[in-house]
Amino acid sequence: MKTTAEDGRAQQIDIVLGLVRARTTAAQREVLERFVVRYFGQVDPEDLAERAPADLYGAALSHWNFARKREPGQARVRVFNPSIEEHGWQSTHTVLEIVNDDMPFLVDSVTMEVNRHGLTLHLIIHPLVGVARAADGTLQGLAEGDGAGRESFIHVEVDRVPEPARLEALAADVARVLGDVRLAVADW
Repeated sequence: MKTTAEDGRAQQIDIVLGLVRARTTAAQREVLERFVVRYFGQVDPEDLAERAPADLYGAALSHWNFARKREPGQARVRVFNPSIEEHGWQSTHTVLEIVNDDMPFLVDSVTMEVNRHGLTLHLIIHPLVGVARAADGTLQGLAEGDGAGRESFIHVEVDRVPEPARLEALAADVARVLGDVRLAVADW
């Protein structure tokens, strides 16, 4: 019996969940397991199959930790080249991590800005995640239902950018574009 692409995605996610169970504290485990399933649940199975489970685990945990604090109404943007030594996971690509209120046009706007920088997109992960945050923007956990704020977690992998100045420029330009989207959506 052949396994389907969906089975392949489920198997890869199960391996990542095993890493969550092995590498996180009991207090964090349940929320991180739910997050990982949400994070990778819509990703093309071939994209998951091309990556080592340890790097998928690292990408999801990195994004979760990056989202821990976010000023209300503000996007968080980080652009970096993950390495085992510095981040505990690796990618051959430059990674953009974005956490923002959910709104229209985010992925299209980020994609256009990346293209404007002359970079090729290799992967986009874009789950909408229900979260609970304290008044100061501290992430309290995942949430469901009417009281949950929906946030866009956007993970983008692009051509490797080795120059720190170009990384900073890309981060600043993506943050600017997300600010423009916020203003446009508010006016709309």
